[in-house]
Amino acid sequence: MKSREDDNIRALVKRYEQQRSNGLSQYFDVDEFDRIADYYLDRGRTNKLSEVVSSALRIHPNSTVIHLKRAILYVETGEPMKALQLLDRLPEQEEAGFVRAAAFLKLKRKEEGLALLQDMVIREQYDKDLACLEAVNVLNAENLYKEALDFVRLGLEHNPENTDLMSEGAFCAEQLNDMPASEHYYRMLLEVDVYSYENWFNLGQILFSQERFEEACKAYDFALVSNPGFMPAVLQMGHACFQMEHYEDAAKFYLDYLLAAIEESLPSAEGNSIDDLMVFVGEAFEKAEHYESAIEWYEHALTTNPGNLQAYTGMGICYMELKDYKQSLRYLEKAIKMDDKQAEIWVYLAEVLVDMDKNEQAIVAYLHALSLDPSQAEVLFALGNLYYDQQKFELALKYYSDAELLDATFPNIHLYKALAYARNGDMLRADNSLKLALLSDVHARELFNKIIGEEQK
Repeated sequence: MKSREDDNIRALVKRYEQQRSNGLSQYFDVDEFDRIADYYLDRGRTNKLSEVVSSALRIHPNSTVIHLKRAILYVETGEPMKALQLLDRLPEQEEAGFVRAAAFLKLKRKEEGLALLQDMVIREQYDKDLACLEAVNVLNAENLYKEALDFVRLGLEHNPENTDLMSEGAFCAEQLNDMPASEHYYRMLLEVDVYSYENWFNLGQILFSQERFEEACKAYDFALVSNPGFMPAVLQMGHACFQMEHYEDAAKFYLDYLLAAIEESLPSAEGNSIDDLMVFVGEAFEKAEHYESAIEWYEHALTTNPGNLQAYTGMGICYMELKDYKQSLRYLEKAIKMDDKQAEIWVYLAEVLVDMDKNEQAIVAYLHALSLDPSQAEVLFALGNLYYDQQKFELALKYYSDAELLDATFPNIHLYKALAYARNGDMLRADNSLKLALLSDVHARELFNKIIGEEQK
């Protein structure tokens, strides 16, 4: 039934647009103009709405219905005072109250707008849930989601089966970052229609946002059972598996999605270009430690788009893991040449330089990374280690202490401070740091003695 109605309105709009583009005389009755206006209004096409209202008023200058659409147009185009002035001249009608409330809200007269919406719901005798839904739409337009949720709850009290209200409730709760409430409304929708792939997918998104990745995967899986061709669920399955460190599974889902995107000749998919999708596959293989496969997909990405920064970075990481440091350095330097503001790439570059025994250059790279992002405890710790190896113990202690300030639980931080204090001749502070190290590692003293002993040989 809904599909037939949609076809009818599309046919009506097509006839209207053809007559207008051909310069033909346009006659539509008030109801037809009203439906055409609603079509453009629902899509936010206010320019088209303005054309329809103007055409309709030339043919039906005394139509209250068309004048009401004109008032709505004023509200939508930021002229709420004109809307109120027009409404004051029109005969009282049911929909006018909602338009007036919308105008009040545009004018920041929130209390008046809310009071009028509440009054409209109270006065509605038969379809209070529909009146609540209209109030929700008015409030959502002004981002008043908390107030809109009040009307969602009220409407569902009068009609617990109103799925439009459930959908709006899920949306409003999500906008308020109340994910449990949003989840509740999606589960209500699924009780009404368990085969709705869209609601299963949306539930999965809410669960994903709460880092409940395993549950999200189940929701995406149900979406795919209901609609096997719904590829956004495949992509999200990949993301969820990646977050759960199921990297081989993630690679499989990313590949499935990528192949579908290529077959459909899409320039982009879900906001991701084809080369970005190839990088997703590469990253999953990289995390699974299948470095040769990862390199292959990063190369595909660079063939598709030679400017893909993540692919260059990924190549650098993979070659570093394969101990091909010259190749790693080559790709990381290319990445930095493309964008020298990414702290993460400077850190990878520093790590490669350390592996190549180019410690002075590594220090420069680490310091550059810190200049871009000072809140990196692992970088501060790495700098401390480099200075320790150079027997610059005061500098080592400075960076160890800075790392501790950022993250007091950083692994072995107290042990390394104890070592640096001891090598610097401050045994009192070394002992204090060692006591702290023993709180998290009962073998800390044994390690301390072993390292000091080896260094003194």
